[in-house]
Amino acid sequence: MEIILERRENVEREKIVITGYGIKVPGGYGVEHFTDTLLTEKSALDLFIGEGTEGKNIAFGVVHDRLEDVQDKKYKRYPRISLLAMSAAGEAIRMAGYKNWDTYRTGVFMGTALGGTLGYDQMVVLAHQSNFKDVPVNGCGIVHYHSLASSIAEFVGVHGVTRTVATGCSASIDAIQDAMMYLHMGELDACIVGGADAPLSKTVMYAFGKIRCLSQDKELHMMGVPFSKKSGGFVMAEGASVLILEKESIARKRGARILGVIDGISTTNDGKGIFFSDREGKHLLHDIKRAAGGKNPSYVNSQALGMVENDTIEAINHMKVFGESVPITSIKGITGHTFGASAGMQIISSLIGMERHFIPSTIHIGQNDYPDVPIVCHTIQTQVDSFIVTSHGYGGNNACIFISKYEC
Repeated sequence: MEIILERRENVEREKIVITGYGIKVPGGYGVEHFTDTLLTEKSALDLFIGEGTEGKNIAFGVVHDRLEDVQDKKYKRYPRISLLAMSAAGEAIRMAGYKNWDTYRTGVFMGTALGGTLGYDQMVVLAHQSNFKDVPVNGCGIVHYHSLASSIAEFVGVHGVTRTVATGCSASIDAIQDAMMYLHMGELDACIVGGADAPLSKTVMYAFGKIRCLSQDKELHMMGVPFSKKSGGFVMAEGASVLILEKESIARKRGARILGVIDGISTTNDGKGIFFSDREGKHLLHDIKRAAGGKNPSYVNSQALGMVENDTIEAINHMKVFGESVPITSIKGITGHTFGASAGMQIISSLIGMERHFIPSTIHIGQNDYPDVPIVCHTIQTQVDSFIVTSHGYGGNNACIFISKYEC
């Protein structure tokens, strides 16, 4: 028994590193495009006149990219959420330089909040019309959450543990945590991880509109603005974010370029059920402290998205743990809120900044509604040695991850 415990302890001590990432989000149709958008502080949101609830004007974050790498006819019937994720996964794998991996020791862990709701909307209409004839033959694939991870397994050609994690906005970090457990246990050597959502449907819009979470009937630059008490809510967006995780020993053995190391990760649940959340943010506070482990990051990439309750929790917790000494930012004014892809998107934006020496800005905040909080209002050119990403949302899940620059 002592020998077994000792071996397990040694496995758990091995670092989990990041060797690649790919992105398909509004303003980020690939890593280079995303980098340009972050550095130039451009909003990628589109205004839709009269398309919101009750004819209101609304903004959405749309991926206008053609997704050329998944245009093969065999993917014609795949749901949009899968196509976004497959395209992002392809970029991540190319960056990681993975070619001859052990397909049984490579896993796929993808998170989502809502699944392929765009296709689900179409199915519901046909079903309520009793229009069986026009129901597409790929209907099961459209409404099945696991189409997300399983499509990546096929696209990449791996046969290891494959999971779709459906836990809400924190799903990317939840998927990372699940993957890390398999890596630590020695079951896998590498994992394709991240999140995706294709939520731009009337079902989702009406649901969030009913509880007054969406920013509508405002000028575009005022919609979905993080840390703004005038924003009135968030902007829905589609997208996918994918990272490659490996054991340090595997990455070094194959000579991979290591882009970051996961130093801490923590997740909790508010335990309030499906209609309420912890307005004090004390469980997210627990995650931040646990993931940080007493260390100060270079900055915090916050989930703040333009909802007063959400953003206030982020601001209060930040000041409790780090105070004015650590900057905090949010990229949601650029991209909108990509639900299950959001935390992965935040991680990737920070990995880019860590490599290219900048902290992305919180755009459009104007007059600061949180004057004591060190919010990054404009891009800061500086060395970044580490960062924290926070995430929390519907269903009560909270998540925090601490990532630092890799030191050999």
